[in-house]
Amino acid sequence: MNRNIDTIIREIRTYSESKQKTILSRLNALLQSNDIGEATMLEIKKEISQHSGLSCPHCQSESIYGHGKYRGGKRYKCNTCGKTFSDLTGTSVSHIHKKEEWNKYLSCMSEGLSLRAAAEEVGISFRTSFLWRHKILGAFQDIGCSKLEGIVESDETFFLYSEKGENNIQNRSARKRGGKANKRGINDEHVAVIVATDRDGHAIVEVAGRSRITAQKIDATIGRWLSDTPIALCSDSHKSYEKFTNDKNIRHIAINGSKGQFVRNKVFHIQNVNSIHHLIKFWMQKFNGVASKYLQNYMNWFRVLKSEKGDVLKLLRLALISNSSYVQAREINLHYVIS
Repeated sequence: MNRNIDTIIREIRTYSESKQKTILSRLNALLQSNDIGEATMLEIKKEISQHSGLSCPHCQSESIYGHGKYRGGKRYKCNTCGKTFSDLTGTSVSHIHKKEEWNKYLSCMSEGLSLRAAAEEVGISFRTSFLWRHKILGAFQDIGCSKLEGIVESDETFFLYSEKGENNIQNRSARKRGGKANKRGINDEHVAVIVATDRDGHAIVEVAGRSRITAQKIDATIGRWLSDTPIALCSDSHKSYEKFTNDKNIRHIAINGSKGQFVRNKVFHIQNVNSIHHLIKFWMQKFNGVASKYLQNYMNWFRVLKSEKGDVLKLLRLALISNSSYVQAREINLHYVIS
């Protein structure tokens, strides 16, 4: 069907009221069944492209032209690199054979099912479940993030560095699930995750690397997400935040919890970001440990679920926005490496 949505809506409005109600009822039933196939994915991707423009997924050039059709959708060719591609090339559903099961798998992810449980629910192998999960999570990187404005809160939380799945662990013995670091305090056995949020609920959740945070790590994770003129950055009294805010000429409000200080001037605090820390830690428990090289993917997942509240159609739309998110199976292990 070549007609666009506006044309279809105009036609439906010419029908009788009873017929319109019948169509609405059937559409609701279709949406509730989550019956989303490749045709629906193409429609969503087409709508996204109309708003954000279409570029080559191989070289990101916008110099492209139509080059026939491919599996019910358009095919394109790039003037710059000469490669051909379709609407779904480069997205997280590239090279997926069971696209009709994609939305069902997204539903499993929104419910927080394990890899094995999701595989059984959808009817795929455990290995395929792993690949699908990380293709989707890779597409969520930076998607849905917004500039933080006004009063911004930032603080870090830590996870034990994990080499889960590795056969040859160097420099230490393998830990049992739920184990502890060999050394006291924060050290290179921990991975720092910086969380920043503003009072409108926009959140950034970024892995900063191993050991304690530095001003450079803060800048690398949240620096680009701060608006040009934030009112203030609230954090704990760590010196790294002081240096970061001084370098960026941002007003810094230090909250010293160790001295019983939790709110300053009745408005400056880091209670929202600490609440997110608790939610992340509780949410991560269901996965029984995550390899640190995949930790950023899981932080992307948490952030998207928090913002979209598990809506499958919205998750599908986010998974299709990026046309450069596809990761070859052999490269997934290298997709995120702790520095």
